Amino acid sequence: MDQKRIIDEFKELVSIEVHSRDERAIADVLKEKLTALGLTVTEDKAGEVLGGNTGNLYAQLPGNTDGEPVLFSAHMDRVGNHGHIVPLVKEEEGKIVSDGTSILAGDDIGGVAAILAMLREVKEKQIPHGLIEVAFSVCEETGVEGSRQYDFSKFRSKSAFVYDASGKAGTIVLAAPSKGRVTIRVHGVTAHAGNEPEKGLNALKVAADLIMQLPDGRLSPVSTANFSIIEAGSATNVVCDLVTITGEQRSRDAKEYQQISADIQAAADRISEKYHTKIEVELHTLYHAFKLEETARPCVLAKEAAEAVCAVPFFKEGGGGMDANHFNEHGIAAVGIGTGNFKCHTSEEYQVIDDLVKCAKQAVEIVKLAAGKN
Repeated sequence: MDQKRIIDEFKELVSIEVHSRDERAIADVLKEKLTALGLTVTEDKAGEVLGGNTGNLYAQLPGNTDGEPVLFSAHMDRVGNHGHIVPLVKEEEGKIVSDGTSILAGDDIGGVAAILAMLREVKEKQIPHGLIEVAFSVCEETGVEGSRQYDFSKFRSKSAFVYDASGKAGTIVLAAPSKGRVTIRVHGVTAHAGNEPEKGLNALKVAADLIMQLPDGRLSPVSTANFSIIEAGSATNVVCDLVTITGEQRSRDAKEYQQISADIQAAADRISEKYHTKIEVELHTLYHAFKLEETARPCVLAKEAAEAVCAVPFFKEGGGGMDANHFNEHGIAAVGIGTGNFKCHTSEEYQVIDDLVKCAKQAVEIVKLAAGKN
């Protein structure tokens, strides 16, 4: 496998200006690359639904032999950035970094580049394979919104490999949590802050009391909660009459997920009664948890493929969601695959080159194993 070509393509793709709901430029490039490799490519209407300018890409490479279909997935968007990412190769350290002013966007260009390298290897070396499906999603970084819009009836694969996990090559994520966006509206009573503040009720003060009673941080080995956004007030001379608190809850356990919701509502009810005011709680579940056994088909394929390329397989349970959540919910057993990306979402992010190459080779081995030709 051509390491230099993988590095060059990685650099090319991270250098494209991309934002969630604005994946048009990279989607057009990927369409060209996939078509040149002999895949048929279609784009869905996810962009229209989500208020963006780009849909999810779905591509197929017909099989050249009997074998089970396999699906490879990654996402095209990236977390907030200034749009001018400069990738730098540090050969002596064996990694790629940014210039320090932004993220690198190895999350998830590492996954995209690995899948493209796999396809190129399969085509150029005429490796026997069953149907290979590729799904590149939009708006993953905004709550795994894009892959929610897939028409799952189009997929023929029963095993999927989501190249979107941090950590060394060989990392296999077999579980991920449910996540809910929690919005709390705390009502107060407006009044002139100088003339008659006693006639008002400061919603910000009520909200402060509530925040101290909300579930927060690590709640159990499989559950977390975090409230980090507050919107309040319009002027210093007006008693605040509305505060909006936005946060999230996560859990890999369905009962604990429900309990977190109940605890949030109970706290809101107590504070509402204490101050005799209205508090509204709204929970929007973005995606549902999944957990596979190590004996599940994609786990077995990923493990054997990792071993074949000298990557030590390591099963783990993740703390964040990914497109695999939606695949599993719709009957396609999916795992996350480590791409050698570290410190993602920060300016210190880096991509380990050897891991990137290994996870691309791992994808080739998955194709061979699924075709029964390893």
